[in-house]
Amino acid sequence: MDFEGRARIRSHLDIAPLIDIVFLLLVFFMLTSTFMVPEAIELELPASSSATVTDSTPLTVSLDQAGQLALNGERIELTQLREAIATLLDADADAAITLRSDARTEVQRLLAVMDEIRAAGGSDVALATLQK
Repeated sequence: MDFEGRARIRSHLDIAPLIDIVFLLLVFFMLTSTFMVPEAIELELPASSSATVTDSTPLTVSLDQAGQLALNGERIELTQLREAIATLLDADADAAITLRSDARTEVQRLLAVMDEIRAAGGSDVALATLQK
């Protein structure tokens, strides 16, 4: 007696359409998302009634309340600031430098940073503020 077993049903899952949909979603989210560059340090800029709006400059020095420095978004020590700015100014001698300092920063620390910038050859230094 020969029993015939159930015919084996081979199930096949086609995942090609699933991969297509995943890639379409990936492309959609890449195109619609906004990319923001976070600042290296959080700052609360001082307010000024005589502030004017200028174009962003290629060199930005940030100084927070604790005295931490950042040059173009990358942390740096005060002792390395002069050499780093001098190197950047060699490429573009007329580059303006924007100094973004927290409103609660000690004045002595701010002046030390400004002295390092000027010693590196930065003659065009602007202090970033918020408009009132």
